[in-house]
Amino acid sequence: MKVHDLYKTITDAVVKQLEDGVPPWVRPWKDERLKGVGMIPTNLVTGRLYSGSNILLLWMAAHAYGHSNLQYCTFAQANAEGMSVRKGSRSTTVMFTKHMVRKDDGGEDKAQTVVKSYPVFHVSQLDNVPEKFLQPQETVPQGLPEGSSPKVLLARNCGVTVQHGGNRACYIPSQDEVQMPTPKAFVDDDAYWQTLFHEFTHATAHEKRCGRKLGRRFGDDQYAFEELVAELGSAFIGARVGISAGFRSASYIDSWLKVLKGDSRAIFTAASYAGQASDYLWKQAFAEKLEESQDEGQSLAA
Repeated sequence: MKVHDLYKTITDAVVKQLEDGVPPWVRPWKDERLKGVGMIPTNLVTGRLYSGSNILLLWMAAHAYGHSNLQYCTFAQANAEGMSVRKGSRSTTVMFTKHMVRKDDGGEDKAQTVVKSYPVFHVSQLDNVPEKFLQPQETVPQGLPEGSSPKVLLARNCGVTVQHGGNRACYIPSQDEVQMPTPKAFVDDDAYWQTLFHEFTHATAHEKRCGRKLGRRFGDDQYAFEELVAELGSAFIGARVGISAGFRSASYIDSWLKVLKGDSRAIFTAASYAGQASDYLWKQAFAEKLEESQDEGQSLAA
């Protein structure tokens, strides 16, 4: 599928679901084998986590086709490992984005983004899958203190200050802090964490983190776009710690529809920013453990 066609096809699907009142990321994608740990789509062969808009693309495919987990690979990867794609299987399209700098005709550096699409297949569409590939990729770093909660550790160590009290949940740019009602004010534990992750995503807009432009007032297109980023960011972070995505307010739907109908790339850009935000918070919170895991992997490979 051509990239332009993919933009339109996916945007149309997102618009349809929003018009039906249910954002497409509000789904409980969990593999029960993970025992409560959430699922970000992974490459079956490499174990690498998919990111940005590919998370949303593969989540939507999982819902549409009823996939029980989120492991995918390319046709070439399957063949190289002795697997075969079952005849008649329908692929899912994902995207590869590369940012580079090239010289223009005048010798000046010019930023360029290359976007390509390619097909992947779900593990359930493959035959002769080696047992070693059937273990879902761990999304939580190894070696955390016994009995510790990844979501609590993330909130404590991601570098964003949280103040509890009052009846508003918001990020305050001038103070660079998140304001939250107390946990008992929420209908359940998941609702508290969904909201906190939403506000954490807003906090990544600060120039010392990911540096996004924030909208100033409700109804403004930039404000609506940032709320879309925050909703997706909350879903992405929640998926890594076993919290199902929530939906804060139907009042945003009309403004999101306006943004998406005006730009077929908006949902992809929002998902990309949300992916950057969730990755930033994750690395801030678990940097030491991620480095330890990487060093251990390199030692074992040596």
